[in-house]
Amino acid sequence: MSLPGTDFDREREWWDAKAPQEETDRADERINRALRWREIERHLEGTKTILDVGGATGAFSIPLAKRGFQVTHLDLSPEMLAIARERARGVSGIEFLEGNAADLTRFTDRSFDLVLNMDGAISFAGSQATKAIQETCRVAKGKVILTVSHRARMAAAWVGTSLVKTGGLNAGAHAMIERGEWHQDQFPDNRVLADGLTQNYFGAFKAFLPAELTKIIEDAGMHVMRCGGLGSLAGLCAPEALTVVLNDANLLETFLTICERFDKEILPDGPGTRLRAGLIVVAQRA
Repeated sequence: MSLPGTDFDREREWWDAKAPQEETDRADERINRALRWREIERHLEGTKTILDVGGATGAFSIPLAKRGFQVTHLDLSPEMLAIARERARGVSGIEFLEGNAADLTRFTDRSFDLVLNMDGAISFAGSQATKAIQETCRVAKGKVILTVSHRARMAAAWVGTSLVKTGGLNAGAHAMIERGEWHQDQFPDNRVLADGLTQNYFGAFKAFLPAELTKIIEDAGMHVMRCGGLGSLAGLCAPEALTVVLNDANLLETFLTICERFDKEILPDGPGTRLRAGLIVVAQRA
């Protein structure tokens, strides 16, 4: 069965419901966020204008605006934007816009020195995920940093959930393994897998493999500088070990450095952290 189209109105409602907990880090989410900050810091020299696509409640856009960058923060969810605007009260140099990552036509080609598109804006575009990547690249004058869900990580999650909730491997689990795709309405028993999630919903989703993602970005006129797992070591560590790391600021910095070496030298195509998008790309205009 072909992948159903993405209902962005329904997606907007879902993200609105998730907005109050957007920056509540669970398990290895804090490590994922810290590793993204490290990568961003490497690419700020010479940057003046930044577009943050799927900026949510402003975890990245607001600190960057406070540092003097001209930031445009775009998100699909009015509730996410409301929280971000409140957090940014008194901060100059930031503009908030409601919009869809798969349609950035309000911006001309090569409008921003740096474009960020991290976590859900691409992966949860479902059938429009590739379009969202292409749009991100189109509006970048300089560099792009984006994160998406790794098919390896999501395949394991889908298989595990299917085994627990259905006693077998349903068609949705097979679709995630074979094509990295999911839609709640694609197969009759898919809704069972979403029971217990926010609004019992997990509507439209696309996960990628590194080679697949690299090709899309290179076809969009970008040179890929990095494409691989983000925080795979943290994703492989036991939760108890991460608790020790997260309770010691000095140890955390050492652990982040080891995570970066692990991603670069040991498991460059690894699945990333358990939570939040575990596949990162850094690219620049070819």
